[in-house]
Amino acid sequence: MSANAPVGAPTGAPSGAVLGAAVDAPVNAASPGASAAVDAVPASASAVPSTIWVPSTSPPGGGEKRNEAASGAAPGASSSAAPAPSRLALILPGKSTDFALAADTVRAGFFAGASVGGADGAIEVIEIDEAIPQFDAALRGAAQRGAAVAVGPLTRTLANAVGDGRIVAPLPLLTLTLPDSDAALGPNVIVFGLSIEQEARAVVRAALRELPSAAADSSLAPLGATPAPRFWIFAGASQLARRAGNAYRDALRDAGERAVLIDVRVNYDVLQALAESIEEARPAAIFFALEARDAAAVKPRLPRDIAVYATSQVNLGGAEAALLAPDLEGIRFADAPWLLEPDHPAVMVYPHSEQPLSAELQRLYALGIDAYRLAALWASGRRAFDLDGVTGRLHVDRERAVRVERTPAFAVFHQGTIERLNLQP
Repeated sequence: MSANAPVGAPTGAPSGAVLGAAVDAPVNAASPGASAAVDAVPASASAVPSTIWVPSTSPPGGGEKRNEAASGAAPGASSSAAPAPSRLALILPGKSTDFALAADTVRAGFFAGASVGGADGAIEVIEIDEAIPQFDAALRGAAQRGAAVAVGPLTRTLANAVGDGRIVAPLPLLTLTLPDSDAALGPNVIVFGLSIEQEARAVVRAALRELPSAAADSSLAPLGATPAPRFWIFAGASQLARRAGNAYRDALRDAGERAVLIDVRVNYDVLQALAESIEEARPAAIFFALEARDAAAVKPRLPRDIAVYATSQVNLGGAEAALLAPDLEGIRFADAPWLLEPDHPAVMVYPHSEQPLSAELQRLYALGIDAYRLAALWASGRRAFDLDGVTGRLHVDRERAVRVERTPAFAVFHQGTIERLNLQP
């Protein structure tokens, strides 16, 4: 694995990605390229597939070359020598929705995963308008056409409709985001996504492994005094930042730690007051639930010897990350291997988008790659397995948990570069 990744690498180069958690809002960035440019129409109530790719040909758009090991069997074909190939249904927001760019990026990544994964069945892409009846119809249509696994939805609204039972999947399902509740999920559903909460919990676990124990810190407190909270959490104003801040706090509480959660607004008076308070309190570590630009404004005002941890929100990728890197110096953060380890064999094997992508879209592209790999294994009937994914290490054990456990990679900003760290959450 690489030790250093240049912060200023082009956004379309083999490095990329953010965690987008659920896709709750439109993603605005450059188009993911020809591999996602499928001439497709939104599904009607009957949920007819917008396109079907049989792997004996190039993926739609012709942007990626497929692995020669793929069998190229037609949908439904079978023989006495081998089982029928698995047909996958990829259900995504249509071109008329606010999520079209995010959907195109995930689709491009899904086909990139199939081009390397030896796909031996058809992939049908079904576009919907993000209404619950549309998604329900898409699932039923995919089941009627013999799909082994459906992949979707991409947005939290529809994932929640599956999680709370308003939609019951008639076939095995892999979601592309995590619902708020798993209460009504059936036994043939697994949920996968780039959850900010999941990432924040991994950051906390890694920090607690690396930092001195609470017992060591409390030995410095006056006899009989209640120890002050060891950790401070700085949370920004965005919805994603607030979710990350709450996830940090909950993970620390579950580990028996106390934390102070502080809403941070970036202006001179607030930053000056924070700096003075931290200098006096000397917490063991600070967790940033901040966007990259806010993190760059706050970090230089902190004592250099206090550890700072963050999610992938601090990694913008590309030229802007290079400009911010000096002010982010020393921050340890989690992100997808797709961004942090572009020369790792498990990452290099997959084709990249033909067009430059922002870090946020790179993460969605990586989500598509791993979604294909998970769906193929899910279609094979396996209910417990591990993957060295481009979004992180992935663990599935459906008998114990409905959620795919994703462990991200870790890195640190150091002297203008991003250095890979071997932290174990």
